[in-house]
Amino acid sequence: MLAQACRATFMTKYLLDTCIWRDFYENRKNKADLPIGKSATALFIKIIKNQDYILFSEALIWELRKGYYDPEINDMLNLLFTNKILTKIEITKEDYRESRRLSKERNLPFVDCLNAIQARNHKAFLVTRDIHYFNQLSDIITAMKP
Repeated sequence: MLAQACRATFMTKYLLDTCIWRDFYENRKNKADLPIGKSATALFIKIIKNQDYILFSEALIWELRKGYYDPEINDMLNLLFTNKILTKIEITKEDYRESRRLSKERNLPFVDCLNAIQARNHKAFLVTRDIHYFNQLSDIITAMKP
């Protein structure tokens, strides 16, 4: 019982940008032919071993549907669901409104702003390779590469 209480107190939460899911699922390489899929895989393994959490919202599904069918998306997510690593968070009206405003003010994609807002609101690290999280959203979230 005490171990569970300590784990809940010290767990780390991550919100993974869609690019990290794609890196992992497609085992992608970057422009310099470096295996970024391997670093995404290492991150997933670390999160599972540490019994940390990955947060996601419907925004991840919206973006994944641009390249995958629902059964493929379910395959991506199910292993983590069954291990109780993956937690779905809702997009609140406040999240939506603030993200929309931020997107217009900073000329950034809405979903990226939504990811930043949700990571901040849920006290999660945002894992991404997208440079604008580091340059234009660092006042809102702590972004890190896998």
